[in-house]
Amino acid sequence: MAEMDMKSPIDISEVIGAVREHQDLLTALDAEDAASVLQHFTPIPGVKDSIVLGRTTLMKISRKYTGQFIGSKEAGKIVPRTLTVHPCVMEMDDEPERYRRTYITEVAGGLNPESHPFEIWLINYGIKCASQELHDVIMIADLNSEQSELKDSFDGVGTILMDEKTATNISAEKGNMITTEEFSRANIGDELLKIYRNMPNTFRNKTDIKMFLSSDLGDMYDDWLADQGVFVLGSNAETADTKYLRNTKGKVELVRLTNLPEGSQLVILTTKQNICYGYDDPSDFSSLTPFNSGNPYHFTAAGKYVLGFQFVSLDKSELCINDKPLTPAD
Repeated sequence: MAEMDMKSPIDISEVIGAVREHQDLLTALDAEDAASVLQHFTPIPGVKDSIVLGRTTLMKISRKYTGQFIGSKEAGKIVPRTLTVHPCVMEMDDEPERYRRTYITEVAGGLNPESHPFEIWLINYGIKCASQELHDVIMIADLNSEQSELKDSFDGVGTILMDEKTATNISAEKGNMITTEEFSRANIGDELLKIYRNMPNTFRNKTDIKMFLSSDLGDMYDDWLADQGVFVLGSNAETADTKYLRNTKGKVELVRLTNLPEGSQLVILTTKQNICYGYDDPSDFSSLTPFNSGNPYHFTAAGKYVLGFQFVSLDKSELCINDKPLTPAD
């Protein structure tokens, strides 16, 4: 299909035809900016409303034999947690001519205009915008039925943790929260290691551990690391030492989040398997459908998806946070 004449009225049927023909060129919400965070969580597709999560915590079933079997021990304990998805929408209404130069520049940089029509480029541009918006609220969103922004559409990961902290399901007494000093260049490496070493050996034996922290704290850690002067034996020099928490034998990946509130010193230690995001059909993340709005010179499109986040377990064997708030002012 030839490039759209952006100064002529838009033929929506032609646009929809182009979308169907070039469906394989459409990007997705979880493949753009939001992917920098979502890649560290476990996806659960097919969730239309909610799903109950749970992980068995091993219990003690052994004892001294006294001559008879009592059968009073339970092999495990499951604390169910519900992941609920909530509807979110993407909407765009714009004049295609505004994007002509950007399109030409990007296509000329390696794409064939004949196989990559402007209609597809514009829809992908809308999805990229939506993905950036999703990225920005994954940690801080707070479900609010009286508001209509994306940040009001579901409970973000950080919000879930703060709510559980308020409900005392996360606390120093339960072992899933630890007090840390105010982070500085002089102490951050030691303080982060303290969080990890607070965990039981069953957790420390895992090899896919994630430590989530702000990008600012990540920079502070790099500065602390430079001050140490000597690299850890067996590490791959600077790259390994900045990707993984020092003195953890490469078990703890430092995930530097760019969507935590400014100044946040919250640190989350868990595994990818313990943080889940639910959605219905993966194609919903790339479904931005053009429609006729009544203005033949405007390009209008809309899409809908459902999304929700949840931790499988808050047990001290699976999760630990420090005592800092999500937002410094809280």
